[in-house]
Amino acid sequence: MAEEALDRGDAGRGRALAMLAARAAAEVGEPGLEAEALLCIARADIVASRLRSAHESAYRAAQLFDAIEQPASEVRALVWLAYVASSLRRNEAALASAMLATKLAEALEQPCHRVDALNGLGIALIANGDFERSDAALSRAAKLAEQAGDLAGQAWPRINRCYGEIVRATVERYLYDRPVDPGRLIARLDECRPLEAATAAPGDAAGGLAVQRALLSFAASFAACWRGDFVAAGEHAGRISPGARAGGPPAWLDALAMWAACESALAQGDWPAAEASVGRMIEGALQVEHEQVARTGYMLASAILDAQGRSREALGSLRLLAQRDIAIRRESLEHHERVAKWQLELRDSSIRMRRLEARSRRLERLSLEDALTGLPNRRHFERELSSLLGDGSQPAEPLSIALIDVDRFKEINDLHSHLIGDRVLKVLAGLIGGQVRHGDLPARLGGDEFVVLFRRADVAVAAAACERLKAAVQRHPWHEFVPGMVVTVSIGLAESTAGDTIESLLRRSDDDMYRAKANRS
Repeated sequence: MAEEALDRGDAGRGRALAMLAARAAAEVGEPGLEAEALLCIARADIVASRLRSAHESAYRAAQLFDAIEQPASEVRALVWLAYVASSLRRNEAALASAMLATKLAEALEQPCHRVDALNGLGIALIANGDFERSDAALSRAAKLAEQAGDLAGQAWPRINRCYGEIVRATVERYLYDRPVDPGRLIARLDECRPLEAATAAPGDAAGGLAVQRALLSFAASFAACWRGDFVAAGEHAGRISPGARAGGPPAWLDALAMWAACESALAQGDWPAAEASVGRMIEGALQVEHEQVARTGYMLASAILDAQGRSREALGSLRLLAQRDIAIRRESLEHHERVAKWQLELRDSSIRMRRLEARSRRLERLSLEDALTGLPNRRHFERELSSLLGDGSQPAEPLSIALIDVDRFKEINDLHSHLIGDRVLKVLAGLIGGQVRHGDLPARLGGDEFVVLFRRADVAVAAAACERLKAAVQRHPWHEFVPGMVVTVSIGLAESTAGDTIESLLRRSDDDMYRAKANRS
């Protein structure tokens, strides 16, 4: 329901539902569901321009997906994390997340995961100023999507190539005084032409298609401006964020619209208009927590002021940028402190989980083990025999059982004590275990009754093992327990046939054992 609300553009309801889901999943110990809910919260916060909150949720989602070993879901979370970290200028974290997503995606079958991861890497590299490697990653993502026949999958990498070219040209003009080359941006826009039909769907004002449309208008505005067509540049700029405040595309597009207006005014030498636009660009970017766009705004403001000979004010703009850098580093430190706390909580949770799993395995083992002799118990024996008997049809391989009873065991207990009786049972368990083959199952049914499940053995093979057991019992120095004490056993055999059940097989072996007792007496 939270995802559906987000798809409808209702970020508030989507977030509220996801918060409830995350809380419920955490309470019942469902980390996978909790991680999905956290990722939904992150998406809602991105739509609502709460990038810092989105960063926390995406990071925790990635941690949980990693802990439960769901690499495909972890890639999704890491890609969102890379995008948000890039927007917040937490550049190292963005690169680390994107690179990990790329490595994880390489091992996954579906190409869509590699496309998303490479797109995230391209965004992170733009934020880090590595424009050539960014363009290569985005080109590779678009190519993979094209090879897979995924037109929608090509959209973001191709659009982000346009955005990356705008950032590159802006930075290089500011740092190195390089003239803008409109040809590179125009070529990238031409590659986006086949996407226009896909990005023009109506009824998706708050969704991804509307944002793609806006970013294409943003790129087209810059291309027109750099060609000197300022009328077209203005028309495209007007389509970047229409109706954003009325529930349309995310408000961060307002800052991009101001950036486009500033670029057009700058190209025409209209300093007052450029200065006013860049001021609104910075203000809007800070309001929606988009530190990368704000940084570009401070850089442009400095250049605009310096071009007018207002060096002191230009320096003031750079001081504001330096102050933002300090604030971002402080935020990053606080985030790492929270990360350390989450990691400790996750580690404690993992330790508790391993302890519970070990305890569960130990209890399971104990529930299948006879406490006195250490042999498998009746429950264990019946579970194994039931699985071998299956649906009652003729077994594919021969299967036999031997029922073993200690003769006059009550007399041993009455004459020599239950302590001696227990010692007899322990020794007998060891003798039985020593005479069966690897893969056979000796078990204690209860009291003085034992059973052996012979896999892949007809009654003749089982009889030979039982004769060895009788001889071993006869040879054992029972007199060391009590002078003059003798222990013997009676054994009944039965081989499985079609239609057998646990009860019928045990009954036949029990009948055979009592015949053996009667014959001996």
